[in-house]
Amino acid sequence: MELENLRTLHHICTKQQIPFVSFRLPAKSEITSYIQHLSIPQTLVSLDNLADEIGFLFSAFAPSDTNKTYLLQPDNIILNGQVETEFLTQLYENNNFIKTRNTQNNLSATTSIESYVSQINEAKAAMQQGKLVKVVLSKVCTEHVPDNFNIAAMFERLCSKYTQAFVYLIQIPEMGCWLGATPEPLLTVEQNTYRTVSLAGTQIATGKAIHEYTWTSKEIEEQAIVTNFIAQSIADLGIENILQKGPINYQAGNLIHLQTIFEFRAKPSRQLIPSLLKALHPTPSIGGLPRQEALSFIEKTEKHDRSYYTGLLGSLQANEESQIFVNLRCMQYTDNQLIFYSGAGITSSSIAENEWYETENKMQTLKQVLEE
Repeated sequence: MELENLRTLHHICTKQQIPFVSFRLPAKSEITSYIQHLSIPQTLVSLDNLADEIGFLFSAFAPSDTNKTYLLQPDNIILNGQVETEFLTQLYENNNFIKTRNTQNNLSATTSIESYVSQINEAKAAMQQGKLVKVVLSKVCTEHVPDNFNIAAMFERLCSKYTQAFVYLIQIPEMGCWLGATPEPLLTVEQNTYRTVSLAGTQIATGKAIHEYTWTSKEIEEQAIVTNFIAQSIADLGIENILQKGPINYQAGNLIHLQTIFEFRAKPSRQLIPSLLKALHPTPSIGGLPRQEALSFIEKTEKHDRSYYTGLLGSLQANEESQIFVNLRCMQYTDNQLIFYSGAGITSSSIAENEWYETENKMQTLKQVLEE
């Protein structure tokens, strides 16, 4: 792999605000870069518009006029940094996108433990009143960009450290720059086989064998809520012969989760992928249940904009082969700040302080790599 060329590519694209994404699939070594240097990525009004599209999807948790759904369609595809010097020079001289740059000069407010605990208590009160079964509450932590920060080097360290995650670095001028290493696939499609997972429950990896980790009743309940939702959502689309495996323990970096795998086969269909994405997203692992009540509670209660945290991202390819993930373990990078995001699933048996520490542990996925 030509890491020096890849770093140069990332440096030029971020400096010139050229739309690009680099990503590495779970358990793979190849880094793919899509460069869209001839035009601005298109925005999609609805996931229905994905039916005939090929490219890289990047969608917010709650798409809006300020948090748009983008489809980056590459003019050039680069594998493992194998790029000609002439092309790097062409990118360096490209000033077409600087005027569309999205700059944020004011630090977003970091979520305090007091505020987060208060929100959890509000959620539990709503559950006692029968309004909610589960809700996921997120938080942000904002830090000034360290001296000599190199986002390309951080992307490389994430690829090296989290081999089972989907690792990405993306920039779209109107949206800004995001980086992450998410453990949660929402939908993968390969040779007419469709796969999704239910992922919930979190504890720190302590070096034990993966099967030795045990779970509290709260964590088992939380994961079952997500599993039941996904099973019903797939069935509601008329899909049959669904294979279900789990729950099983699954390690993502320094964290252990409970995971259930769903798999089924289906004939290629222009609308099946959009239909599945709309039916599944947001699952209770990032939103809650009942879905609409949980989303309304999140909008009313959270003090920050989730933006693209817990949104969708991934590649849409020809022949129905696609890999779409949920945007977890991520951060936003601006001129003067790094904004880290994390969240925890709240049920009636949640202990507020424990949920706070779970969100802290999740943020360490990126923070500890930043500090290396």
